Amino acid sequence: MTDLILPSNANYLNFWHRLPDQRLAPWVQCLWSMGGSGDVAEPRTEKFYPDAGASLSIKLDSSHPIITLCFNRRTLIETLDAHTPCLGIRFKAAGVHCLLGLLPEAFADKPQRLDNELETPGLQGLMHVVEHLYHLDAQQGLRLLETWLLHRLKSQPLVNSRTPTIVQAIGKLQLPPQELGATLGVTRRTQERKLKREVGVTPGQLVAYARLDRARHRLLETALPLAEIALQCGYYDQAHFTHAFQSLAYETPAAYRKRKLSQIYKA
Repeated sequence: MTDLILPSNANYLNFWHRLPDQRLAPWVQCLWSMGGSGDVAEPRTEKFYPDAGASLSIKLDSSHPIITLCFNRRTLIETLDAHTPCLGIRFKAAGVHCLLGLLPEAFADKPQRLDNELETPGLQGLMHVVEHLYHLDAQQGLRLLETWLLHRLKSQPLVNSRTPTIVQAIGKLQLPPQELGATLGVTRRTQERKLKREVGVTPGQLVAYARLDRARHRLLETALPLAEIALQCGYYDQAHFTHAFQSLAYETPAAYRKRKLSQIYKA
């Protein structure tokens, strides 16, 4: 929903990312690559926080590529390999539906292999692209993936959906979702139905994710006390902030700040 917070093990994992072509910006947060350092090192774990987006990952294993899609409605803890090259696309909310014609619900809560979906219209041409990735460096590979997405953009009628606009408005945390509907000319029921189908979550969940995202940035980028951050992010008070943050992030705001800042200072 906002700027990307890099993985704590970004340098170790040889993680690199870049913004997409401006034409893809409404649906794609970034394109990224990881691994392929050539070093035989221990895998590392990383948390992936929910923001209503989804990740398409292509692991370039020596025997065959492993292509997965994951839409996480909760925080996931994944083991990441620094050795095997991996490229991917981080979609914004509704991006998977608008660009690929896929429903997020089918790929919820854990990475799902796309072996049986590669012939569907939304993923047409992806396997051909993946075969070429073995012969390219990371930056060339991401450019090829971006070209494939731009082709999807031209052939996918769902890109005209108003859902990304609704998600963006909710993410600003300026008005409750029920009031936004009237502002955008969408009934509450239509808004809830479209979000559940195209984004995979309810308006209330989007608000919770937006608050979590904003709070994570405030915790890392400012020295503000927790009570002040709570008010800035729309929580009733510090107790509400701590409970809501912990229920999604699996640690308290204070523990998150201490852990992340210690990792930054060690880098």
